[in-house]
Amino acid sequence: MRHHYIPQFYLRPWLGPDHKLQEFRRGYGGRIQTKRYGTFSTGFADDIYTMPGATEETKQNVERYFMGFVDNTAVKARDMLINKQMPTGAELRHSWVRFLLSLLFRNPEELATFKGRFSSDLLSPSEDIQAKYEAARQDGDPERFEEWVMLSDATYPERSAVLAMTKLVENVKALDLLRSMHWRVITTESVSRRLMTSDRPVMMTTGMVQYRGHCAIPLSPTQLFIAFTAVGFADEFCAVPAGRIVRLVNETVIGQARKYVYAVDDSQCSEVKRRMGKLEPPSLIRTFVSRAQTLA
Repeated sequence: MRHHYIPQFYLRPWLGPDHKLQEFRRGYGGRIQTKRYGTFSTGFADDIYTMPGATEETKQNVERYFMGFVDNTAVKARDMLINKQMPTGAELRHSWVRFLLSLLFRNPEELATFKGRFSSDLLSPSEDIQAKYEAARQDGDPERFEEWVMLSDATYPERSAVLAMTKLVENVKALDLLRSMHWRVITTESVSRRLMTSDRPVMMTTGMVQYRGHCAIPLSPTQLFIAFTAVGFADEFCAVPAGRIVRLVNETVIGQARKYVYAVDDSQCSEVKRRMGKLEPPSLIRTFVSRAQTLA
């Protein structure tokens, strides 16, 4: 099943009169290729949220129901932000920050890393888990818990990792922090250069509770959403010239990209070729993976 880890609704503001956007793709041998595509034909991978070992009817439930719910509930908040209306209701703000958090987890590279680390932790149980297993172990069961897991259901680790990822997207502390921050939308229509986006569009500081802590994402070629920890820094940042903001944002979303960069046209092709993949994108795996096993 085709899983759009960069949702189509998110990319639509970059569409031109031809109903396509400019895609820059890292192709064979690492070469950057560019072509115009519709949103259905880009930003996807096959079966990255598929649950192995589940029934034919349920194996795509994460994509159909969970990711579908995350995206569908974020559309209204995104539309309000683009139309210069700040969402104030708790439910709308929750839906928007949940979408932002999902973008950090749902891409193929981050999810593959998460699955690997989750499975490794699951198959390297603590002494406490091993002791509980030994207390419940029956005649004929293997000596080690991890051996029992693989004999009982070899697909369990990967399936559990996919389900654990959905719970991390619903992490209460992270969502409450982002929801309570100071939200701003910066308009950059006054400059000719347009904002770009990519398969890693979320930009955030390592320490979110510091004075300069912020989380940002391009909303359109001329609008940038930012959530700030401190009002003072929000005022400082919003006073930066629009041209500089566009340059910094484009450098970041291009640098963080792994496979796809998007724009309204191909005018910045040389910059994409020069910068793509040169920065480390935000990752919450190091923060959450240690607790993920308890969420399965």
